[in-house]
Amino acid sequence: MVVLSQAVLDHFTPIKTYKSTTNVFTGVPTINLSNPDAGAHLVRACGEFGFFKVVNHAVPLELINRLLAQSLKFFHQPQSEKNQAGPPDPFGYGSKRIGPNGDVGWVEYLILSASPDTNAISQRLLSFLQENQPLFR
Repeated sequence: MVVLSQAVLDHFTPIKTYKSTTNVFTGVPTINLSNPDAGAHLVRACGEFGFFKVVNHAVPLELINRLLAQSLKFFHQPQSEKNQAGPPDPFGYGSKRIGPNGDVGWVEYLILSASPDTNAISQRLLSFLQENQPLFR
């Protein structure tokens, strides 16, 4: 999940002021999971765009809102706290500068496993989540 607020976007002047010179991009692809061809649409969206929006997924709005709140809580922590959940190996927290010279912005990410198997998660990340983010885990 990527969450960007307008305040964050305001810091990325090149992104905010970019005007497309073509009509190639028509928007984020929407995958309707009630459509029998949803799998094919998902594969195409991954190949052509790398991201997509899913509708009719039956995930309760309350759960989505709780996940969003826990995500924001995690990313609003001081850098030293977030670093305790990394590095991603392959799961965990990571961050890096983006752009040709690291001058466009800063990207943070938290990669989690959906598997209930705690062996798939590094011990460092598991300990961090148990101590600091029990609801997020």
